[in-house]
Amino acid sequence: MDIKNTIPQIIHQIQEENDTSQLSVYLSALYDTWILKHPLWQYKLWSLQDVKTLIQNNFPDLFKYNVNDEFLLRVARNFILYSEGGVFVDSDFKCIQPFDHLIEDVSFSLFTDPHDINNQILSDSIVISKKEHPFLKFIISHLKENLEHCIEIAGNTFINEMFCKYSAKDEISILPFSIGNPCTRYEIKICEHQLFLKDYIQEKASKAYAICYYKKEKRNKGRIMPKRLTDVLYISTSVGCVGGAFNAGYRIHMGLRKIGLRSKMLVLNSGMTANRNIFDEVHIASREKDEICGYDRDMLPLQVYPQYSISTHGFSPAVVGIDLIKNIEQFNPKIVVLHGINGGFVTIEDIGRIQGKVIWRLPDCWAFTGGCYYYGDCKRYLTECGKCPKLGSIDDNDLSYEIWKRKEEAWKKIDMTVVVPTLWMKNVVENSVLLKDKEVHVIPNGLDLELYYPVNKQIARKALKISLNKKIILFGAINAFDPRKGFQFLLKALRILSEKHKDEYYFVVFGADTQVLDLDIPTKFLGYIRDQYILQLAYSAADVMIVPSLEEAFGQTVTEAMACATPVISFLGTGPESIIEHKKTGYLARYVDERDLSEGIEWSLSSRELIDELSNNARICIEKKYDIKIIARQYEELFNQLLSK
Repeated sequence: MDIKNTIPQIIHQIQEENDTSQLSVYLSALYDTWILKHPLWQYKLWSLQDVKTLIQNNFPDLFKYNVNDEFLLRVARNFILYSEGGVFVDSDFKCIQPFDHLIEDVSFSLFTDPHDINNQILSDSIVISKKEHPFLKFIISHLKENLEHCIEIAGNTFINEMFCKYSAKDEISILPFSIGNPCTRYEIKICEHQLFLKDYIQEKASKAYAICYYKKEKRNKGRIMPKRLTDVLYISTSVGCVGGAFNAGYRIHMGLRKIGLRSKMLVLNSGMTANRNIFDEVHIASREKDEICGYDRDMLPLQVYPQYSISTHGFSPAVVGIDLIKNIEQFNPKIVVLHGINGGFVTIEDIGRIQGKVIWRLPDCWAFTGGCYYYGDCKRYLTECGKCPKLGSIDDNDLSYEIWKRKEEAWKKIDMTVVVPTLWMKNVVENSVLLKDKEVHVIPNGLDLELYYPVNKQIARKALKISLNKKIILFGAINAFDPRKGFQFLLKALRILSEKHKDEYYFVVFGADTQVLDLDIPTKFLGYIRDQYILQLAYSAADVMIVPSLEEAFGQTVTEAMACATPVISFLGTGPESIIEHKKTGYLARYVDERDLSEGIEWSLSSRELIDELSNNARICIEKKYDIKIIARQYEELFNQLLSK
């Protein structure tokens, strides 16, 4: 079919209603640029009443529902273009070059958004369409059938959701952001404040057809509370820093954004670049000059307990922090999700002051103990703590008791639902005193499978300079020799296997510097890995991954290894038990039983055929259960349940 010249030469824009301010004068100047650059084109400036008349005459069913003016203006472009075709442009765009070339040989075009260039998020700020295009018909039908949902979402979220659901994507031309809008709002603001010359913008705009000046933002002034542009505010102490729990939180936040939810992340510290923070909606908490926060200040109460080892990072009093409530109010979210919030970020009392719906996604056990992240053999959290073995205390009314009682008082005040990543954690929470009355849901951690996938084993081994022809056993963690990670049991298991398999096996460790292990099996230390791609190579190079943790809420290394098609061996009675399918995707040994652990290693590596079978099963398991988009949908379902109550 010849689609050349099917786009009518019409520019459509919507007039700002009842606005006599300087903004209106400015927008009028922007409108004029479209007329000047398209002297032979028709130009139509639509008022709200024009939009209502069009919809009433052509799509009257929409008025059966109680739709407000704001919603009508937001979706008007779809009805306008379906009825007349042409080019729709938001009112705060300036035309740089005529669009004649852009409408050749296309039937429908969208642009990408400069805020999300790495993820190629689509934007409906500029839309090019022939009359009655099937994609617009699809959108209009969806509006009628799912109006309540469509009212809740806006802008880019809506158009991206529609694009994902539309089957005939080859009908749609995707144009790069540099053509339709080369500059971010931050670059425009910097230019307007003369922090660098306007030549910078002119250079970026030299190949563009239009540029946005983001003037509509000024209309938001004067509101007491911001309009709900945030579905979820995801709160975690850090992002882009060391720590599996923090990585899990960031992955969930990004997964929510991938499925179209307006998730924003509030953190105390970010190890990412400023641009990455902007692209990923990661916001560093604001704080007053006199506010006391941070890890070192939070650890001060522990100085009176000389037997406690601060280097373990295993305890948090939560006595200092930023003004959490003030920060939350800046976003006015529908739901607040708490994740890892220790390290001097938030006080216990501030958590209890959060209004509205709260989900606490527990990365560890801190929420229901007297301060420790994992309780080990101690069961005093089942009463009121005190005499804390981690503190080396024999006092019933010690710091752990005080923290426990503070939590007891604060948790009474909060409308909290608990999410845990494994059944092991669910059982622990339901048996605790502080959280036993809370509703508990199990939603595992997820992975972006575009980042974690198997690399050719030989290539991975060559890259890491490890044996090409031996069976590779991998072990590692952020801190591999943390006693909680169970290395001592793995070492005993390898010594059991050493004599028989010392010429067959090769042991690789990450998360630790080189040490003498008194082990006959050849060993290589990869050190501390900070690069995700190096970690992916390590997983892919291995034939089996060992995760012998004594306590683990989930086990990020389990799913990461399995995503790279490496089976995993772990202990029963902790988090990984919920992930590994015994003798299908790995092996589950009896808890802290080094002999059964050694048998699991030997069995898993008994033949190349078995290794290949376990590897294939491991990857399939991750694809079916732990893809971050699947996990995000589970969170979305929970959000909808809570908001409907």
